Amino acid sequence: MMAETDIQQKRDKRRATRKILLAIGAPLAIALACFVVLAILPEPEGPRMKDPLRSILTGLGVLGVAAPLCIGGAVLKQRFATSPYFEGKFIATVLSVFGFACVAAGLACIFLAIYDLLTPLWSQ
Repeated sequence: MMAETDIQQKRDKRRATRKILLAIGAPLAIALACFVVLAILPEPEGPRMKDPLRSILTGLGVLGVAAPLCIGGAVLKQRFATSPYFEGKFIATVLSVFGFACVAAGLACIFLAIYDLLTPLWSQ
Protein backbone atom coordinates (compact mmCIF):
# COMPACT_ATOMS: atom_id res chain seq x y z
CA MET A 1 0.00 0.00 0.00
CA MET A 2 2.86 2.35 0.81
CA ALA A 3 4.50 1.72 -2.58
CA GLU A 4 1.32 2.77 -4.42
CA THR A 5 1.22 6.02 -2.49
CA ASP A 6 4.86 6.73 -3.31
CA ILE A 7 4.29 6.00 -6.99
CA GLN A 8 1.22 8.26 -7.06
CA GLN A 9 3.13 11.08 -5.37
CA LYS A 10 5.96 10.75 -7.89
CA ARG A 11 3.48 10.90 -10.78
CA ASP A 12 1.82 13.99 -9.32
CA LYS A 13 5.20 15.63 -8.82
CA ARG A 14 6.20 14.89 -12.42
CA ARG A 15 2.92 16.34 -13.71
CA ALA A 16 3.42 19.47 -11.66
CA THR A 17 6.98 19.81 -12.95
CA ARG A 18 5.80 19.42 -16.55
CA LYS A 19 3.11 22.06 -16.04
CA ILE A 20 5.62 24.49 -14.59
CA LEU A 21 8.09 23.87 -17.41
CA LEU A 22 5.34 24.39 -19.97
CA ALA A 23 4.18 27.55 -18.21
CA ILE A 24 7.74 28.88 -18.31
CA GLY A 25 8.70 27.63 -21.78
CA ALA A 26 5.66 28.81 -23.74
CA PRO A 27 6.00 32.52 -22.83
CA LEU A 28 9.74 32.38 -23.47
CA ALA A 29 9.08 30.92 -26.94
CA ILE A 30 6.56 33.68 -27.64
CA ALA A 31 9.04 36.31 -26.44
CA LEU A 32 11.77 34.87 -28.65
CA ALA A 33 9.43 34.85 -31.66
CA CYS A 34 8.43 38.48 -31.05
CA PHE A 35 12.04 39.63 -30.71
CA VAL A 36 13.07 37.74 -33.86
CA VAL A 37 10.23 39.37 -35.81
CA LEU A 38 11.32 42.76 -34.45
CA ALA A 39 14.87 42.11 -35.66
CA ILE A 40 13.64 41.10 -39.12
CA LEU A 41 11.29 44.06 -39.63
CA PRO A 42 12.68 46.83 -41.84
CA GLU A 43 13.69 50.16 -40.32
CA PRO A 44 10.75 52.55 -39.88
CA GLU A 45 10.68 55.71 -41.97
CA GLY A 46 9.70 57.93 -39.05
CA PRO A 47 10.51 57.79 -35.38
CA ARG A 48 10.36 54.42 -33.67
CA MET A 49 7.89 55.71 -31.10
CA LYS A 50 5.31 56.16 -33.86
CA ASP A 51 5.37 52.52 -34.94
CA PRO A 52 2.57 50.69 -33.10
CA LEU A 53 3.43 47.26 -34.52
CA ARG A 54 6.91 47.43 -33.04
CA SER A 55 5.51 48.63 -29.74
CA ILE A 56 2.99 45.79 -29.54
CA LEU A 57 5.63 43.19 -30.44
CA THR A 58 8.01 44.66 -27.87
CA GLY A 59 5.27 44.60 -25.23
CA LEU A 60 4.42 40.98 -25.97
CA GLY A 61 8.09 40.05 -25.87
CA VAL A 62 8.60 41.75 -22.52
CA LEU A 63 5.45 40.09 -21.15
CA GLY A 64 6.85 36.77 -22.36
CA VAL A 65 9.97 37.43 -20.31
CA ALA A 66 7.93 38.55 -17.30
CA ALA A 67 5.86 35.37 -17.00
CA PRO A 68 8.76 33.01 -16.17
CA LEU A 69 10.10 35.50 -13.64
CA CYS A 70 6.76 35.70 -11.84
CA ILE A 71 6.23 31.94 -11.99
CA GLY A 72 9.75 31.25 -10.77
CA GLY A 73 9.32 33.69 -7.91
CA ALA A 74 6.04 32.07 -6.88
CA VAL A 75 7.49 28.55 -7.04
CA LEU A 76 10.55 29.53 -5.02
CA LYS A 77 8.41 31.37 -2.49
CA GLN A 78 6.31 28.24 -2.00
CA ARG A 79 9.37 26.01 -1.80
CA PHE A 80 11.15 28.13 0.80
CA ALA A 81 8.05 28.98 2.84
CA THR A 82 9.02 26.68 5.70
CA SER A 83 12.76 27.47 5.59
CA PRO A 84 14.12 29.48 8.53
CA TYR A 85 16.71 31.13 6.26
CA PHE A 86 16.03 34.26 4.29
CA GLU A 87 18.07 33.66 1.13
CA GLY A 88 15.44 31.62 -0.69
CA LYS A 89 12.68 34.07 0.16
CA PHE A 90 14.91 36.96 -0.90
CA ILE A 91 15.62 35.40 -4.29
CA ALA A 92 11.91 34.67 -4.75
CA THR A 93 11.06 38.27 -3.92
CA VAL A 94 13.68 39.64 -6.32
CA LEU A 95 12.38 37.43 -9.14
CA SER A 96 8.82 38.54 -8.44
CA VAL A 97 9.76 42.23 -8.36
CA PHE A 98 11.64 41.97 -11.66
CA GLY A 99 8.69 40.04 -13.11
CA PHE A 100 6.20 42.69 -12.05
CA ALA A 101 8.47 45.44 -13.42
CA CYS A 102 8.55 43.60 -16.77
CA VAL A 103 4.77 43.24 -16.67
CA ALA A 104 4.43 47.00 -16.14
CA ALA A 105 6.86 47.77 -18.97
CA GLY A 106 5.16 45.34 -21.35
CA LEU A 107 1.70 46.70 -20.60
CA ALA A 108 3.00 50.25 -21.01
CA CYS A 109 4.33 49.39 -24.48
CA ILE A 110 1.03 47.83 -25.50
CA PHE A 111 -1.10 50.67 -24.10
CA LEU A 112 1.09 53.29 -25.78
CA ALA A 113 0.68 51.46 -29.09
CA ILE A 114 -3.09 51.43 -28.65
CA TYR A 115 -2.99 55.13 -27.75
CA ASP A 116 -0.92 55.83 -30.87
CA LEU A 117 -3.48 53.98 -33.00
CA LEU A 118 -6.42 55.82 -31.44
CA THR A 119 -4.93 59.33 -31.48
CA PRO A 120 -5.69 60.03 -35.17
CA LEU A 121 -9.33 59.06 -34.55
CA TRP A 122 -9.69 61.69 -31.82
CA SER A 123 -8.14 64.53 -33.83
CA GLN A 124 -10.75 64.32 -36.60
